[in-house]
Order: sequence, then C-alpha cells, then structure tokens
Amino acid sequence: MQLNQRMMMGLAAIAVIMSVMITGTNGQNKPIECCTTVSTKEITLPITGFKLQKREPPCVNAIIFFTAKGDYCSHWKESWVKQKVQELKTIQLQEWHMKMNSTDSTPLSSASPYNSTSE
Repeated sequence: MQLNQRMMMGLAAIAVIMSVMITGTNGQNKPIECCTTVSTKEITLPITGFKLQKREPPCVNAIIFFTAKGDYCSHWKESWVKQKVQELKTIQLQEWHMKMNSTDSTPLSSASPYNSTSE
C-alpha cells in the first residue's frame, strides 16, 4: 500500500511540474519573453531602437525601447514615448533613403564567363 502512495505522490509531483511548465510558456515550448508591465518614466539612456508589442496575455500593449543596458517596457500612450518613436522612425527613414540613393553600387561587368564568345 505504501508503494502505491509513493507512486501516486510521484505522479502528482510530475503533474504539478508539467502544469507549471505549460502555463509558463506561450504554446511554443519556450518561455514568455515580453512586457507584462510598463513604465511611464522617461528613459534617459541613449535609445538604439524600438518595437511595438501588442497585447496578448500575459503580455501588455507596450513600446519596447532598446538600449545598451537592456530593453525597457514603456507605456505607449505617454507623450514622450510617442515623440521618441517618431524621432526613431524619422531616423530610420533617413537611413533607408541614404542607402537607396547610395552611389556605392558596383556596375555589372559585361566580361562574364557565361557571356564569352571565344571558343
């Protein structure tokens, strides 16, 4: 009888561990890595980028700012957040235009081994 109780306790422990693992993942067997809370405090570190996070529980709507010291979850309705996102979008657009208008492209050569006329 004691053996059955130990087996049942062992199975119960496994069930508890598995349920914790399942609820701690997003269905893809990897830990949830998202903002579950946000801050309204302005970030004073240099911001290198951002991404928008949509609400999908337990994740909340947020703007995630990237800095050299890590990622920061900010409230998307804050005026400073909207301003910083607009600044970063403007910089990204300027960089894209510079890349597209770059004169560093190398012209295609007509001397290709595939176009050779010599036999």
